[in-house]
Amino acid sequence: MLNHSILFNALLLLGCGAQPTDEQISLVTDDTTTEAPPPGKGFPLKGQHVMFYNVENLFDTEYDATINDRDFTPGSEQQWTPERLTTKLEHLAEAIGFAGKELPVLLGVCEVENKAVLERLVNETSLKSAHYQVVHYDSPDERGIDVGLLYDQDIFKLVKSEALNVPLEGDRTRDILHTELTAGGQVFHIFVNHWPSRREGQEKSEPKRMAAASVLKDAVASIPDAPTTHVIIMGDFNDTPMDRSIQEGLGAQCANASTGLVDLMCVDQPAGHGSHQYDAHWDYLDQFIISGDLTKHVKEAKALWDDRLLFKHPKYGLSPDKTYSGRSYKGGYSDHLPIVLRFN
Repeated sequence: MLNHSILFNALLLLGCGAQPTDEQISLVTDDTTTEAPPPGKGFPLKGQHVMFYNVENLFDTEYDATINDRDFTPGSEQQWTPERLTTKLEHLAEAIGFAGKELPVLLGVCEVENKAVLERLVNETSLKSAHYQVVHYDSPDERGIDVGLLYDQDIFKLVKSEALNVPLEGDRTRDILHTELTAGGQVFHIFVNHWPSRREGQEKSEPKRMAAASVLKDAVASIPDAPTTHVIIMGDFNDTPMDRSIQEGLGAQCANASTGLVDLMCVDQPAGHGSHQYDAHWDYLDQFIISGDLTKHVKEAKALWDDRLLFKHPKYGLSPDKTYSGRSYKGGYSDHLPIVLRFN
């Protein structure tokens, strides 16, 4: 359970925002799902954990003329070979397993090229013991990188999934993945995000993240309120919990509350930690944001600071052990650390 003696900074009550437009939502219902487990007593995710991981350019090795993926082919300067892809998949599976004796019941990912690479991650590595089902849509991002969700089908039943388009003037970005699952008679709305990057600078790029925040806020507001309905938002937001897109755009404040949206990466974090390091400065660009009703079930939410995922950079100090540094192959895990949400 969260330590409620820790004072968060603010509180937002979920409003009754406008319904998403047809342009924002493309709805797909999965007709091939397995039967849901019978309803149990209490919170169905008791003692379980959830993970989000920016996996740093998980591409296949085939050239796709419809997207900008030429760098991730065997003949490119980066020499992205089948052997390197296999190593990458094995490393990601290892990193996911570092979080505990059991694998996460939900795993959100970003920077994946297609469903095929996620299927390989699920079926050809140590993750195959988890009985994961993959939820994925190809997004309009020009590089072809998408978000995805893996869920343990022994615990959850998929009700529906949808890709929420983020409209940007003169640009394209990743869709927001919304998946509705049931477990133990309770409903979980899972949102996986990868918001527009900061590479154009804060002034030019912030409105794009505000646009993503608006789409997500409307989608959350459209969910019927019920005691057994919960929201878990995860992703790489390319902003920190204290930035405008999170606090004003989405309205996810750092707050001791049983209602509204609570950003867990504002809560009791070790000094100097984060999920991503840039120029020796760590930040939580990767975050878990949950409906306030879930806070009583939360044990902790932190980046997975495991020595096996880190190395000491000669200039910037402790850093994620990444796959590439520029175009130089390092053979590591990712340029982000995974974040883990643990339930009591």
